[in-house]
Amino acid sequence: MSLPAQEEEDAAQLKFPKEFDNAEPMMISEVLMMLESRRQQQQQLSMNGGMGDDDDETPLSEAFNDTITYCERFSKFKNKEAIGAVRNLLFPQDNSGSFKLHKFEAALLSNLCPTQAMEAKTLIPSLESKLDDDECQKLVDEIQNYRSFQS
Repeated sequence: MSLPAQEEEDAAQLKFPKEFDNAEPMMISEVLMMLESRRQQQQQLSMNGGMGDDDDETPLSEAFNDTITYCERFSKFKNKEAIGAVRNLLFPQDNSGSFKLHKFEAALLSNLCPTQAMEAKTLIPSLESKLDDDECQKLVDEIQNYRSFQS
């Protein structure tokens, strides 16, 4: 009796392990906002003499600071409004978005910010079967639009 063959994981084909089924991808810009918020909390605690839970008094690690540096470098959207607009475009809550993307594809588009449809489809091969060139170009143009109008 043989065991059933496990399906091979392949991000290009949107085949992920079952652990990813309920995972919600985040934009690097969102991660940066969360980390900056945590850093501000830590700074407030330090200024107030460390009054708070023991967990809150732990100094921020080198890995935490390195992660912030990484996110600052690769974050594409700098304010909450732009982040929210891109999230609403790519990750619609009610599935009413005009672009039917897998959440992995949406996260990649928001983090990579390609400027041309061909670039997007090269970086994210699964888009080839979902969007024609005009639809893809419209989508990357909208993302670039949010990026360019940040204050």
